[in-house]
Amino acid sequence: MTTRVYKCLPGDPCFPSRGEWDRLSRTLSQPVIYDQRPLAAVCYKNSSEYSPAGCEQVSDNQFNGTFLAASSNALQLTIFEDVVTPHGIEQCPFNPGPDAICHQGRVPSFSINATTIEDIQATIAFASKYNLHLVVKNTGHEYIGREFGVGSVEIFTRYIQGINFTDNFVPSGNSGHDVEGQHAVTIGAGVQWGELYLAAQQHDRTVVGAFPPSVTVGAGAGWVLGTGHSPLARFYGLGVDNVLQLSVVLPNASHVITNKYQNSDLFWALRGGGGPSFGVVTSMTYRTHPNLPYTASSYVASADSPESFRKLLQVWLEYHNLVMDAGWSGSWPYADNTLQLALLAQGIPPTRPLAIQILEAFYAASKAIPGVNVSAATTVSYSSFYEWYNASVVSSVNTVEVGIPTAISSWLVPPEVFELSTDELADALALLPTALPYVVGGGVVSTIDPDSAAVTPAWRRMITHVIARAPFNQTSDPKVVEAYRQAAHNYTEPLQRLAPIPYGGQYINEADILETNWQGAYWGAHYPRLLSIKKEIDPQDLLIVYKGVNSEEWDDEIICKRL
Repeated sequence: MTTRVYKCLPGDPCFPSRGEWDRLSRTLSQPVIYDQRPLAAVCYKNSSEYSPAGCEQVSDNQFNGTFLAASSNALQLTIFEDVVTPHGIEQCPFNPGPDAICHQGRVPSFSINATTIEDIQATIAFASKYNLHLVVKNTGHEYIGREFGVGSVEIFTRYIQGINFTDNFVPSGNSGHDVEGQHAVTIGAGVQWGELYLAAQQHDRTVVGAFPPSVTVGAGAGWVLGTGHSPLARFYGLGVDNVLQLSVVLPNASHVITNKYQNSDLFWALRGGGGPSFGVVTSMTYRTHPNLPYTASSYVASADSPESFRKLLQVWLEYHNLVMDAGWSGSWPYADNTLQLALLAQGIPPTRPLAIQILEAFYAASKAIPGVNVSAATTVSYSSFYEWYNASVVSSVNTVEVGIPTAISSWLVPPEVFELSTDELADALALLPTALPYVVGGGVVSTIDPDSAAVTPAWRRMITHVIARAPFNQTSDPKVVEAYRQAAHNYTEPLQRLAPIPYGGQYINEADILETNWQGAYWGAHYPRLLSIKKEIDPQDLLIVYKGVNSEEWDDEIICKRL
């Protein structure tokens, strides 16, 4: 007979009373947000929250990533605020009809706006005592909905702030080791990349972080807990390779420091094991780098037919590894038979002597393709990484659409696929109507010990991370949602055949919700060690997330577990 255990949800007899919530609230730096409703609830005339002025404000900001990041009741991708079942969708969309009902969906009913370590400790102890469905939101950039959940209680970490630079950082607990101080920055969990990049520029340093235009991606939590890819990764390593120390509250509510000298197993697991599976991060210390000048290249080419575009892709793939070996990094998004390159190289001119020559050879080859019009092929000098980043935020080709439903899939593609299976790769990529390939592997990434962090070893073999996107309109039909998710999944299946696990893999932070072998895709051979650490550190399954470590026996909403 199968035995099941359940999380305690609002309305259950086991759920804390208002008096018990009040006692918790009095211990916190900010009062508990009771009976939290979805962002658009103020637009529903039959809702007690109805407010014409409030509705105007949230409606005006429903596609504003900064506003959504600062809101405890909203995500960047709205589909994960909804409960999608085969029978319907429970949701609270904007622009409701006069008699529409705002459903709670997956928006947490209770939220703790944590600003201190003690806030998180108290909330975790409270959630553990009552077996609550605990979730953690930082800025809400995530693609399979782990920050929210049905009947959940939320720790909201956006307002844990602080940015402190030093030129002499030494990790804690290094007694007995000869450790030299180094340039570093320590940040609170809620700091965003746009904020940290600016601060680094003001201190004449550079930090490995997110691609533009993602200014609201959290720098102090989920980005690096899920690996952290970057336009600077080829020069300095992935996000996980640049973390020197983390401060974290564990599932038992204790607060610990982790680095290579103390709690080293936890330090290994946190760097790529996915958030918040191993604890709630309160602060993080990154290595910083010299503030060098950069050369950027921008390219746009449009084809007059699918056949011409397929040829353009083929030629680009033939040059791809040559261009990257010449010192370039960046992205090459495409849609509607138009290919764009947004590339970055260190130095003015680039420090690699063939960087410009090889890139111009590709430009010339692409211009010779019948039916292809190259409308831009330029290089621009920037005095610093931040100057390039700031310019790219304004004119970025890596468009990040927020406040809308979106389905994605992704895959890590090794350089050998570009060299040995060029035709097959061109065929596979030509099937993707919209793609965001990021060149974030090779270079320094490939030189780092694959077992140094929990990320899949496929990161040390890959060169380009390909994302297939399938955005869709707000819908109340679950079949539409499933169709787009299946389409996104199908787009990357040919890539998986070209680079199967463990040769290829998937970026946890930009994952495919339909991926079945997620353990192998996210972590490869590292999963057994992660599972062992997770079971030891969280025996009560307090911090379980969908398709996270040790979630196999839980249902999709992390409410019911089969024993």
